[in-house]
Amino acid sequence: MAVVIDASIAIARRLRDRPGTPFADSAIEQGGLESIVVPDLFWHEVRSVLLVAERRGRIDVGTTEDHLKDLRQLSFQSDSDQDDDRLTALARHHGLSGYDAAYLETAKRRGAKLATLDKKLAAAAAREGVSFGAD
Repeated sequence: MAVVIDASIAIARRLRDRPGTPFADSAIEQGGLESIVVPDLFWHEVRSVLLVAERRGRIDVGTTEDHLKDLRQLSFQSDSDQDDDRLTALARHHGLSGYDAAYLETAKRRGAKLATLDKKLAAAAAREGVSFGAD
């Protein structure tokens, strides 16, 4: 089964002081055994979080560049087939951002697991019958 990961998983792998790092590592490892799928917005979201961490002095430019390079080597499958109507309905129904709804819509449509450290997104996934976790 494919695993859809969100930016919180990818960031926890680099910013090791964040809670959930072991879960993030497990999700990436599990996805590596099967396949990891990300909506196209994933790369923009990860880049944005890393840039904010740079500006706050948590990481340096080299760390951002290394992390993006490392993530690209994981060969994620990029998904750009989100259905606007379904995505918007999920966002409204669960009070999610459009970004978070894209991860949920992708996992639901593909019958994939969803790995996230975002509690609200995880709860929405559970309500939608989407498997949550790395196992």
